[in-house]
Amino acid sequence: MNWRIILGLALTAAGFVFGAAPAPKTWPDARLAAASSRVEDWQPVFQGVDMCTGSTTNPRPVQVKAVRVDLQADAISFLVTPSNGAEPKDVGARTTSDFLAEFRCQVAINGSVFAPFAKTKGDPMDIEGLSLSRGDLYSPANKYDAILISTNNRVWLDMSPVEAQGAWNGLSGFYALLVDGRNIASSEGLHPRSAIGVSRDGRFMFLMVIDGRQPGFSEGATTAETAEWMRKLGAWNALNLDGGGSTALVIEGLEGRPRVLNRPSGPPAGTERKVANHLGVFARPVK
Repeated sequence: MNWRIILGLALTAAGFVFGAAPAPKTWPDARLAAASSRVEDWQPVFQGVDMCTGSTTNPRPVQVKAVRVDLQADAISFLVTPSNGAEPKDVGARTTSDFLAEFRCQVAINGSVFAPFAKTKGDPMDIEGLSLSRGDLYSPANKYDAILISTNNRVWLDMSPVEAQGAWNGLSGFYALLVDGRNIASSEGLHPRSAIGVSRDGRFMFLMVIDGRQPGFSEGATTAETAEWMRKLGAWNALNLDGGGSTALVIEGLEGRPRVLNRPSGPPAGTERKVANHLGVFARPVK
């Protein structure tokens, strides 16, 4: 059994015997911020794919963009960035918009932690953690948790040590935010955030980004706050992806051109970072 699950069970037991164990100090603040936030109605952008916007000014300005994918909708499929094959390192650097345009996805979000930073498109990069693209596990799991997707679009969160058996696509982020509805995140740092999650009944996947490092517009979130935003959207299990300047959520716009939903932190603000891997969603146009 995973050591974090064992620890959680031990703390639960201790709370039962000795009195309720104190929740992390950030949780009440994170829940208060989420409770006072505003989330617009979901709007269809493709068949089985909706998007929405969220915002708050408490305790600071925050802007949120999210996409919800109906995993039971016809023609929904996924792609994690394929490997470089015989080329150096795991992959070549791409922005999230580059990825969407190259593979003709309808939705794309940035994925795993990586190294080194790229200067130009195509620079070789290594992925830190699991990267599984349509059956090709070209980057092995490490200490980080992962989201896994089967051929029939079953989506699940797996905590380290990750076992990818039964998965067709998958990618690591950092660590889980929500596990069975519990916020297990921390309060450290205000940054742009990217996250992925799945609903309790397994029907919906959620892709969410929170902008940050832009005073007066959107100043970022802690991981505990990010978990609460995911909960507010409908997630039961959720994973923190690479964030900061990597944070980007893109959809296919007019004439197939990428449309960046959020405002990446750059520099300069609005500029996407070239990252290693992504998760892409394929869907049919709205009738």
